[in-house]
This record gives sequence, structure tokens and C-alpha cells, in this order.
Amino acid sequence: MLTRCGVPARDRDDVLQECLIGAVVAVREGRYRPQPGLHPRRILQRWLVGIAVRQSAKYHEKAYRRHEVAVPDPRAYVAGRVPSPHGEVEARALLELLWLVEPRERRVLILVGEGEQVSEVARSLGLPIGTAFSRLRRGRRRLATVLKRRRRFR
Repeated sequence: MLTRCGVPARDRDDVLQECLIGAVVAVREGRYRPQPGLHPRRILQRWLVGIAVRQSAKYHEKAYRRHEVAVPDPRAYVAGRVPSPHGEVEARALLELLWLVEPRERRVLILVGEGEQVSEVARSLGLPIGTAFSRLRRGRRRLATVLKRRRRFR
């Protein structure tokens, strides 16, 4: 479930631990109240999936606030060598602006920018292809808006 929610492999164990701690605390505080008449295993499974989804959302929110970059060197997103220091400054500024795009849209933008087809991106993220195209379109639109504002204030 955490994979489907976009939690990177390096952080899944930590987020899973947060899920389990959250479940134990909720049970102790009496917040787990299954409905009578439904299959107990099914109820527990749905409840735990809900916890996992909320914990992964918290993870992404924290990563967004930290401006976490999933690669060791952010210049890896720039194709080839940057020809001048001015070009490098522009590339870094563009990467900073990319953080103003929603994380779900940014993920699609980055993967398509790296040369993947939208169908491949949809498959790798577990999304319907229409959703991937929508996120790409919204991400491009948001990035264009941010760039226009930046140029206006220069």
C-alpha cells in the first residue's frame, strides 16, 4: 500500500513503523470501533489501509516542506553539462520553482522530463493513463504560471 501511495523504498520501513504505532495508539485510546455484523478481518484491513494512506500523506507533506530531492545531485535533472555559471544559476532557479508544483504533479513532470512516456509513468505510479495526463497538464500549467510570475518580478 505504501508503494502505491508513492513512498520511496528507502523510507517505507519508517512510514510502516509510524502506521503500526498509530494503530496501537488508536486501539489504546479506543478509536478502533469496528461495526458489528461485518467481517472482522475485512474491517481491520480497511482500517489499517486508511492509516497507511494518512501516514503516507503526512510523509509527502513533510518531504514537501523539507524540499527533499530524491537524487543525490539536483543537477542530475539538467540534460548534459551546463555551459555557463549563468546557465547553472537558471537551472537551479528552475528546480526551486519546481517545488511550487504539487508533489503528485511534480512526480509526473519529472519522470516525463527524464524522457519516459506518459503511459510508462502511469504504469510505474499505478495510475490510470488519463490521471497521469491530467497531472502532467496541471503540473505544466502551474510551472508556466510560476515562471510568468517570476519573470514579471525580475
